[in-house]
Amino acid sequence: MIRTFPIHTPRLCLRRFEVSDAPEAYDRWMSDSDVTEFLTWDPHGSPEESERVILAWVQAYALGTLDWCISLRQDHAPVGSITAVQDFPGRGYCELGYCIAKDMWGKGYMTEAVRAVTGFIFQDARYDWVQARCDAENHGSRRCLEKSGYTHAAEVWLPSPKGRREVRLYHVMRVCRGDMPRM
Repeated sequence: MIRTFPIHTPRLCLRRFEVSDAPEAYDRWMSDSDVTEFLTWDPHGSPEESERVILAWVQAYALGTLDWCISLRQDHAPVGSITAVQDFPGRGYCELGYCIAKDMWGKGYMTEAVRAVTGFIFQDARYDWVQARCDAENHGSRRCLEKSGYTHAAEVWLPSPKGRREVRLYHVMRVCRGDMPRM
């Protein structure tokens, strides 16, 4: 069983969520419509909603989930999340999902987190590849994946994940075990 273990990078500590992270997570990113614009979930309407979600993540750790709180190494303050949102061990891959507080955008934190988690997955999970999908309009997410060694694998049209009556174009990005750049 694969478990979420702490990962330390030069600037980040990727760790398990704690229920006590909920108020700051709500304030920093879970309630921010700019952060959640391209995600599969809408901004949280209350700190209690964030607490319920984080409590479910904490309880799921016993099942072997791969779900990290992105925190700053200097103070362990939560600033985002990264997780294997889709897990297909029989097919040799998993898919990452991630988000980070708006005041962290453009500083390389998410690239650092994606590289670290991808390396962890290749080391401990033995997947052949890791992929991520990003909305075609989410240029920052695509650039983050490219800087992390991911390459364009496909384009797919999918229904909007938030129940809107529209179809959106997504870029599927992938990195294979042997192509993972060294950190």
